[in-house]
Amino acid sequence: MNDDSYHSYSSAYRQYSHDQSLEVRELQIERKFFTAQIRENERGKFLRLTEEAQGRRNTVIVPASGFKDFADLINDILSTEAARTE
Repeated sequence: MNDDSYHSYSSAYRQYSHDQSLEVRELQIERKFFTAQIRENERGKFLRLTEEAQGRRNTVIVPASGFKDFADLINDILSTEAARTE
């Protein structure tokens, strides 16, 4: 590993390790585990959604400036699907 890639990795790790968890919720659906966290670091608050299944982890990060738009998107698509299947 060259010095530049090590510096990049270590900077990212230091930044992640300074996150503070403010709220955490967990949910299991079938064989998937979901975690929703409100976290905060020096750049502000954000939502971290994590899905874990079969040893794999996927994460979505939404900055606080997008909370309302993200919630509206989820509510809209679920409402549309609920109405369609009635």
